[in-house]
Amino acid sequence: MRIQELRYVTLIIASLTLGSTASAQRWHSDDSRTYFDYGEPIMATVVQSPDGHSADVRVTTANSAFSYLRAASTKLGSYYAIRDLTIEVDEQDNTQPVFTTNVIDTLHAKTFDETTSKTTWHAMNERISLPELDSTKHYTLHIEVRDDIDRMVMRPQPFLLQTPKFLEASNASGIAMGDISLADSMKGSTAYTSGLGNTYMFSRNVTGSVTFRLAKSLGANPMVDVTVRQLTNLIDPSDTGMRYHGALDVSDLHQSASFAFAGADSILQYKLIPSEDSQMWTAIFNVPGEKFQQGKYRFSVHVRADAPAFAHAVTAPAEPAERTQSNEFNLIWQNMPLSLEDPTDAIEPLAVLVSSGQIQALSSGSKQEMTKKLYDYWRSQDPTPATAYNERMATFYQRVDYADFNFAQGHLLNGAMTDRGKVYLLYGPPTNLERTFIPGDAPTETWTYSNNVGRTFHFEERTGQTYQLTDIKDLSAVTTN
Repeated sequence: MRIQELRYVTLIIASLTLGSTASAQRWHSDDSRTYFDYGEPIMATVVQSPDGHSADVRVTTANSAFSYLRAASTKLGSYYAIRDLTIEVDEQDNTQPVFTTNVIDTLHAKTFDETTSKTTWHAMNERISLPELDSTKHYTLHIEVRDDIDRMVMRPQPFLLQTPKFLEASNASGIAMGDISLADSMKGSTAYTSGLGNTYMFSRNVTGSVTFRLAKSLGANPMVDVTVRQLTNLIDPSDTGMRYHGALDVSDLHQSASFAFAGADSILQYKLIPSEDSQMWTAIFNVPGEKFQQGKYRFSVHVRADAPAFAHAVTAPAEPAERTQSNEFNLIWQNMPLSLEDPTDAIEPLAVLVSSGQIQALSSGSKQEMTKKLYDYWRSQDPTPATAYNERMATFYQRVDYADFNFAQGHLLNGAMTDRGKVYLLYGPPTNLERTFIPGDAPTETWTYSNNVGRTFHFEERTGQTYQLTDIKDLSAVTTN
């Protein structure tokens, strides 16, 4: 039975489910993404308070961005690096910054491999008091991160600050709102976020919060609703628009409470704590986002508050106070397989599953058209069609990444298209692998699948250091004999 015949096993489509054996876990512990430069080594975002007088500057950096030195072994680790952070607020057309502060901290790693990791992150939160900002001018906040050992400098994109456009509590009415903040998860009254800038995982419920302040003249029963609009769509640019609109329940509104920074390491933690300010409110929302595709989204929170009846019992009813705060976020596939980043690379490995005619059809048109057709194909194979995240697609391309990195040989730089790669794409890691290196004989590998696949695959290294599939045995037939 030759490798070409495996194509029409149609993956037994269920065989794309990863095994739970220790061997399978070992094979997938070496994610090929860690061997490439991808993404940014620094993520940052800024969240302003309702009055605009303070802001939380959230910065997360990857270990690979720093040079680590060996230190005496401690509970924190045997290696350390110095992270030097400068925060600067600049006024348009003014050469001198209006605000500057510096923060230095120490990063720790337990092993040398951890010091070079692109997927090990250290997060921090620095709350700063902003100077008085003139509402007629424009201000930007700049962040600079330096490695204090070799002085490498990293600068994320600057952030535009909002000048205080709020009404003081002494006015007849007024609502002041801070920036919307999203969380990766929330347990009890504590919110957790990876702090990777304004990017969050797509296709899952979205938890967020916003703090606002009501003038004393307003009642204690604000009405809050949340709207989510998709601005860009990675898969289908024409498919954008309203994705969610809903009102919050009274249990979602917390008076005299706000989130305060509670701790950080790889994630940031914020705890909802009581506030002495009775006009301060925190609204917590949960948006069902399982069907949200990858793209940019605008989250908007609208607050409406009426003056109490007794306040205008004699005079004419007062107009309700209203305000809307909007912030944009990217919902992405975090740790998306590298082979999915270009549709040309993603379509070729499908040759183990579909006919050459289907490959040709998928490969026609622009890259955007190819991307849409690729995702349409996998949508037809999705075991969970009620969500945008496709587990079967993810598993397949995780295998492609692994095969590309581990099975490239000689003139075949695309490891997924070698004989070993094709078997790996179809069935994943074997439950047992045997290698032989006998002087004078060709090196061999025998992959045994003692699970539902029930086969062994024998590979021999041929000319050009290319392993070729030379034999397939059915385990049930072997047992019978």
